[in-house]
Amino acid sequence: MIQIAVIGCGVIGPVHAAAARLDNEAVVRWACDSDASKLPRIQAERSTTAAAEVIADPQVDLVCVCTQHPAHADVALAALAAGKHVVCEKPLASTPADLRRMVQAAAARPGQVASGIFQHRFAPLARRLRQLVADGSFGRIESLHVDFACTRDERYYGSGAWRGKRLAEGGGVAINQGIHTIDLGLWLAGAVPQTVTGRVARRRLACIEVEDHFQAEVACAGGLRARLSAVNDGVTGWKQVLELRGSRGSFRLGDGHRLAAIEHSSAALREELAAIDSASLDGKPLGGGKDVYGYHHALQMADVLEAIRSGRPPMVTFADATVSNAVILATYQSTTQRAPVALPLDPATYSFPILPLENA
Repeated sequence: MIQIAVIGCGVIGPVHAAAARLDNEAVVRWACDSDASKLPRIQAERSTTAAAEVIADPQVDLVCVCTQHPAHADVALAALAAGKHVVCEKPLASTPADLRRMVQAAAARPGQVASGIFQHRFAPLARRLRQLVADGSFGRIESLHVDFACTRDERYYGSGAWRGKRLAEGGGVAINQGIHTIDLGLWLAGAVPQTVTGRVARRRLACIEVEDHFQAEVACAGGLRARLSAVNDGVTGWKQVLELRGSRGSFRLGDGHRLAAIEHSSAALREELAAIDSASLDGKPLGGGKDVYGYHHALQMADVLEAIRSGRPPMVTFADATVSNAVILATYQSTTQRAPVALPLDPATYSFPILPLENA
């Protein structure tokens, strides 16, 4: 039996709990949140407002870190130090220093599972596309374009004191909403980012300190160029476009990361991908979350639990989860420096830019 603690019982914590309960050999032992009114959302065997109490429990095997972004690192590191397995929500961290600490801690404990949540990688279509890209079916990958847009208004940012704050959220539309499509694109392309040139801005909302406009160009190993865009435009409900082009073909994913177009000389490959997409294998609705999350948390949780049982690494390790995270942080740094930024980031020189309201 794997006993699980969920630390952070806001919007995403109940999704983790529901995903865990799909496993007949997993038990949600603890719910933990500094706000006691949120604890009943998890319906755990025990509840507390003290994370230290949860982490000290010798019966806890796995800690789900679902807190506000800046707390991810301290909670995850404490859990790892106590011998627990950890699955941490995105973004893994909101600073390069925390990213480095988390990756180093996980690497020092190879017998413990440490996974970062990027559930869209688990969609059957995404997994097949990644396999095809990796085996060269699309040839040399030459370009990646990610175009994400959504609307988050004053009411949304007013729903939590931490939302839209530079220190409490670590960023805006890119690190909170757009990161999933950015991550999926970089992962599908097998990208190894090397240099990031970009700019973020605050163009719409006076109630936030972070970006509602994000643009980046990423130079990757092997010559791949990735163009990434994420905007909170006040008009679009939710838009996801991801286009990857190689020397032997291309594909485009649209809303829901569903197949929108494919160019390839193999009719069999085109038909296979269309069939996977038309089957709409979207996982299992878990309740409590938002439709835009997709329904693949269950598949990622299943992977984490199986990794614990078998002693293998999870499909998304902490190191894997840093790639898109670091690209977004590098774009913030590029805005501050007004110059390209090389990866890996130097924590000593990192700073989030001050973003005046441009239409003020």
